[in-house]
Amino acid sequence: MSTPSPRLVSWENGTDLVIELLLARDVETVWDALTDSDTAAAWFAPFRLGEESADAGDDADVPASRPITFELEDIDLSGSVLSCEEYVHVLLELDDFGVLGIRLLPLEGDSGEETLLVFTQTAADVDTARAQATEFGPMWDTHLRLFARTFELDATEATEPELDATYSDLALEVADAGDGTGSGDSTVSGDADAVDSDGVES
Repeated sequence: MSTPSPRLVSWENGTDLVIELLLARDVETVWDALTDSDTAAAWFAPFRLGEESADAGDDADVPASRPITFELEDIDLSGSVLSCEEYVHVLLELDDFGVLGIRLLPLEGDSGEETLLVFTQTAADVDTARAQATEFGPMWDTHLRLFARTFELDATEATEPELDATYSDLALEVADAGDGTGSGDSTVSGDADAVDSDGVES
């Protein structure tokens, strides 16, 4: 069963709402679905990409960005793709939501190749992260369950009261300051050894 697992993670430079979702599909399959506009329409909204910004050039201090617009039913939701590595991660900044990340981690499961999808919403501090989790967490959770169902996986629906209760009282973890990670990362704990994702600079 694919069930989102949320928590708050406090980093040196901020605090993230982190929602993990285990999918019984390989990374390539998950990435292709994640980055396909038609598939996105089934679990969030179709999107269109603009041209990559020319502002960056050869200046390493100016990250290349690419406009992205999600076509919601009533309005367009605009933002930028801040960073993207095929089959690994995408980092977005969206109007009204701030910086959002999705990282894909390949795992070996009982049924073969699986993918751990790690969604993050970045905040400046713990209080802001808790407020965002309460306001937006149930929505992200619902959309992630819908995403799992695009693969015909068992992702049961949660009621609004259940989601509100979960996201209003999330556990807070403090990342190890010496591990070189930063906002947008996640530490994934399994039954055996922990798997640490690499940092995504925001």
